[in-house]
Amino acid sequence: MKYIMTYDQKQCSGCRQCQLACSRKFDKQFQPSRSRIRLQTQGDEFYAVFTDDCVKCGICADSCLFGALTKNQEGAI
Repeated sequence: MKYIMTYDQKQCSGCRQCQLACSRKFDKQFQPSRSRIRLQTQGDEFYAVFTDDCVKCGICADSCLFGALTKNQEGAI
């Protein structure tokens, strides 16, 4: 199932747990640079960007320790 993904920048700590979970699921390795979600920094703030390869599976939201990423089934494909 594909979810509608939302990101709350104020909740993001930059821990990269979302990237680790994504890269583990799709590439079988813990390597943030291989994930389908990117964290960009500006000063001490983080911004999540989903790549075109993202399949909206929600593994990133499931692994988010701070509630910055959420998945919504309503309207999902």
